Amino acid sequence: MYKLLILFMLCRNLIFPQDAGFLITAHKSGTYFPAYLGNGHFSLSSSQLGSFPAESYIIKLYDHAKDDIPRIACLPEWNEINYFNSKRWLNDTAPNDSTEITNYSQKLDMYNGLLETNYSWNVDSKKTDLNILTFVSRKNQNLAVIKFDLSTNFSDTIKLSFPIKEREKPQRMPLAKLETIKPNPPGTWPAEWYPGFVEVLKINSKKSSNGGQIQALTKSEGRNTKVSIASEVYYEINVSNPEISSVDRNKSTEIIIKFLPEKGVKYTFYKFVSIVPGADVEKAGEICTAAAYEGFNKLLDDHKKEWNNLWKTDIVIEGDNSLQKIIHSMIFYLLCSVDKNTHFSIPPMGLATSGYYGHIFWDADTYMFPPLLFMHPGMAKSIIMFRYNTLKSAEENAMKNNYKGAMYPWESDDLGEESTPYFAHQNAIGENHVVGDVALAQWQYFLATRDTNWLNNYGSKVISATADFWTSRVNYNKEKDRYEIGKVVSVSEGLIGVSNETYTNSVAKINLELADKVSDVLGTKKNPKWGEISKKMFIPYNDKEEYHPTYGTALADVGATQLWSSVVNLLSYPLQMKMSDNTKRNNLIHAVKSLGKHGAGAMMGTNFVPIIAAELGMDSLFNAIITNTLYGYLRPPFNVLAETHTNNSVNFITGAGSFLQQVIFGYTGLRLTDNGLEEKYSPMLPEKVKKLILKNFTVDNKKHNIIVEGNHLRIE
Repeated sequence: MYKLLILFMLCRNLIFPQDAGFLITAHKSGTYFPAYLGNGHFSLSSSQLGSFPAESYIIKLYDHAKDDIPRIACLPEWNEINYFNSKRWLNDTAPNDSTEITNYSQKLDMYNGLLETNYSWNVDSKKTDLNILTFVSRKNQNLAVIKFDLSTNFSDTIKLSFPIKEREKPQRMPLAKLETIKPNPPGTWPAEWYPGFVEVLKINSKKSSNGGQIQALTKSEGRNTKVSIASEVYYEINVSNPEISSVDRNKSTEIIIKFLPEKGVKYTFYKFVSIVPGADVEKAGEICTAAAYEGFNKLLDDHKKEWNNLWKTDIVIEGDNSLQKIIHSMIFYLLCSVDKNTHFSIPPMGLATSGYYGHIFWDADTYMFPPLLFMHPGMAKSIIMFRYNTLKSAEENAMKNNYKGAMYPWESDDLGEESTPYFAHQNAIGENHVVGDVALAQWQYFLATRDTNWLNNYGSKVISATADFWTSRVNYNKEKDRYEIGKVVSVSEGLIGVSNETYTNSVAKINLELADKVSDVLGTKKNPKWGEISKKMFIPYNDKEEYHPTYGTALADVGATQLWSSVVNLLSYPLQMKMSDNTKRNNLIHAVKSLGKHGAGAMMGTNFVPIIAAELGMDSLFNAIITNTLYGYLRPPFNVLAETHTNNSVNFITGAGSFLQQVIFGYTGLRLTDNGLEEKYSPMLPEKVKKLILKNFTVDNKKHNIIVEGNHLRIE
């Protein structure tokens, strides 16, 4: 009996995670924001019926058309499966048709990385029950799998189509020279965020005894970056006397299977798809053939094991099931856009959409990198190695702008080159804080890993080159014996051409100090200007009222108080600048007033407010901000994040990273310091949360459980 009880508990633990906030089920609804699946290399968006062609992106695939800016390119349509029930094609059906689509559910299983869609399709008394299971393999970085089950209540000839199609070319906007753009209506997708174009150069198909294969060679417009795509169609043996054909067109091909089904019999079809960077279409085809030979069950098991291993590192809370599911969705979407050893970073919308053109911003270094650093440091390393690998481009950008060192772009493409649209060219020239943000992330990686070899070979190069940038970017004010930085774009981007923007000056000072620290660690020669400038860097501060204005002359500028502390809160976190609690509190109060007057704003900024409230022990404010802001960013049905409460720019992975920092650092009081990960403040949990476990977090290169109950923290 005792052995049976132990076995029961083990089995219960195996299935428990899916019952504890890993499963999101959607039912038929007029409002549908797609989720997405990914393995950090390529992705696939969801569609309501699971059969529609959906957007898919792969890292490092960007186009660059004439007069346009470089932008992440959308792969040709490879996931579609269409079904003809002898009357009509399934994909001509409106997903929310209440008479035709019944018994609908779509389940996102985040624990196993699966999307499963179930429904019945009814046309003229012809009913088909459909089940579609989709995953982007976490085991094989080049593979995606779709399993398509159907059974009918009739016996009449049906067809299934398995195509690969070139997408329609976008209607271009000359963003490389357009000075202004029209504002987008509230709640709409920005017109300028269309994806880049991928041309199908050649495509062909070949039939087999139980399906067939399509191979396609593609390239991105302007860049001519090649990607090979292959799909293998396979069906199980109970399909009797099928008629298999292929239809080859100029830019698309489909394999069609036609047969007579028996009533009530389930038929299963598979579409194995391989996405391979480069021009090796044979390799792509071989991956698909190997997948079909290996079999769906083995592929599924291997994929699930990889996701289950990732979830061994988790954030577990007790007392608030809704919050638990939200946390899991944020971890899931972040992990879908990153993997170890890619040496690539994450755009604001990850691999979910073409939002912000797929460019790399400070979002990756400041908002997405820190939670990955302790959950999956190998993945975090990809982000900082992207900055090292694009150091030469940053140095060339500095020379172009008559500066020394490395000037990292405000908006970087895959090559690390400045790609900001011309209508925002002032950001490319003046939003220089990104240079310090890049350096800080490099140092944080070293603090977390103590990898001196990495620091010597990679991180030190970035930190010293960015410090050299600031030596040429500052101006010396002889009268006041201080260094200043003029004409920048603030983190509050409505402030253009201001001088001594508090966050920029602060992160520049830190960058210069880090260069000195790196030299001390490695025993290398210092640039004497680093220490001289950092000691005399002007940080705007109001001594009388004890707060930081947004920039140096904010007090004298009409209306500037409206923007107080939307920026300067960042001095407390993540910069951890030394200041009195009174100053920190005053900065925070101004920020909260700004939230009340102007709305919650972008999720990336709002999420850090509770971290500082927790530092100061302000539990009422801490809970109020979480309650009143978090849910306004969520979009149905899969907890995808919008950038703000009032827009539908999804899936905002930056917001996911910033919220995870709120949990990891705000709820625990932990901070990454020069001494490592330290408990610097008392923990503070949201009202409903009884217990928090940061499970298997990497601290000092070892796995630990960090547990918070009440206002007590312990590390096991």
